[in-house]
Amino acid sequence: MRKFVFYLSLAIMSWVYSFFFRVADWDLWARLTVGKVFFQTGRVLHHDFLSYTEKKPMWIDHEWGSGVVFYFLADHFGDIGLFVFKALSCFIVLFLISKIIEMQNPKPNAHLNILFYFIAFLSMFNGLGGTVRCQAFTFMFFTLWIYILERVRRNNENRLLWILPATSVIWANLHGGFVAGLGLIAMYGIGEFLNGKKFAKYFLTLIPATLVTLINPYGISYLYYVLDAVTMKRPTIMEWRNSFIGWPILKWYTYKVFVAISVITVAFNFIKNKFDYKNLDKVKYILLLVTLYLSIKHIKHQAFFGIVGCAFLYHDFYAIFTRMAEFLKEKFSFITDKVFEKLKMVKDVVVYTILIMIGGFVSVSNPVYINVDESHYPVKAIEFVKRNNISGNLLTVFHWGSYAAWKLYPQCLLAIDGRYEEVFPEKINILTDNFMRQADKNWYDFVKMYHTDVIITSAHSKAFLGLQTTKDWKLVYYDQTSGVFVPANKAKKHYIQPDVDQDYINKTKFDTDIDFSGKK
Repeated sequence: MRKFVFYLSLAIMSWVYSFFFRVADWDLWARLTVGKVFFQTGRVLHHDFLSYTEKKPMWIDHEWGSGVVFYFLADHFGDIGLFVFKALSCFIVLFLISKIIEMQNPKPNAHLNILFYFIAFLSMFNGLGGTVRCQAFTFMFFTLWIYILERVRRNNENRLLWILPATSVIWANLHGGFVAGLGLIAMYGIGEFLNGKKFAKYFLTLIPATLVTLINPYGISYLYYVLDAVTMKRPTIMEWRNSFIGWPILKWYTYKVFVAISVITVAFNFIKNKFDYKNLDKVKYILLLVTLYLSIKHIKHQAFFGIVGCAFLYHDFYAIFTRMAEFLKEKFSFITDKVFEKLKMVKDVVVYTILIMIGGFVSVSNPVYINVDESHYPVKAIEFVKRNNISGNLLTVFHWGSYAAWKLYPQCLLAIDGRYEEVFPEKINILTDNFMRQADKNWYDFVKMYHTDVIITSAHSKAFLGLQTTKDWKLVYYDQTSGVFVPANKAKKHYIQPDVDQDYINKTKFDTDIDFSGKK
């Protein structure tokens, strides 16, 4: 019964988590575009058709498979399809973590204390948060591979190693994060070598797991792209910045709290075992150190440490409380094992009751939909452009690009969007970023170099203010989120206003004129 309630609570946590973070991810629209074109043409496009600026010779889309999955879910099941996928991906990660933890302790039900899962889960927001993101596949496969590798090294179930290359080909066609899986195998091999155990099987598995990734629409060019992508700098993209440097102390606080708890847990374990290097599990600490480094270096990778920390520090964390209980029993004779068992029972009843009640309340009181919030998106500005048939080349904020393309193609072509490392040379990103931020005296260079017919800027950006001081552009629409500028010599006296509400925006979010079916 306790096990059933525990897994029910994990499912509820995943479901509630999805409700709290359901504003549509900015990159979702690019994925839906790829998926729609795939179902219409039966192939993956190698060249971009959405933009008017310079492009790389070949569009290598490391997330094309995710786009196919997401479009299928949106097209057949709408909001609920994407929403259930989000909740299910969270649950799969938590479920697999629980099975990894269960392997580490022979005592029955020793893995069913939900508090540590909850703390770790909150720290994974920047990987599992938002709505539907392609990296959800990476975190699911990453956790699955740890589970398989743990069964191999703990139970000598070597026959399971075939699962890694078999799933590697799927992973590689869903998300470029498959390199994390290849790194995982290598870390297990190095760790077992340092542990003085058999390690060759890991490196022998790594060879086919790497080779099968060549089974993709781009061949070996895909691996060259991924190598470039994982090493390139992205100074203008927030999720690729350092998790600690340049932010207020409370920014990413759930992740930072989990890091602090993990450091204390490791320190306690080292002291308890008197820094016994010989018996130290090298695999465990290599995984912890590498994922901690990655999570600090890039916000995007915080979930990797959340997964590894939860899976490998669970028993060490609760060992602290076991030691505290022993200390209290020594000091106070009335505190016995029975007292602790009753306290644990009360704690479980309270925690599970609260989780189930909150889950029930959130599910009943909130509709299931992916939200396109007008405070996050220029929804009315785009509706203004569409209704007034303002066509041509559109420059907009980097993270709004994919949504603008989804709603306005073929009426408008984009300058840049979130696929920039896949489609655009770095200079396009620099030029558009400088324009929107007015970063230097040459901020206007973009529109000098690339013919632009309409600009949608954030109402809070320097570009919004700067464009109003020029004679070349006229502000024809604005709201609290965004503004629309057109060339002054093409501005009309009267425009149709976007009289739409939030309900209309959400009901029509999947509508698009992108069509390669040949029916139009």
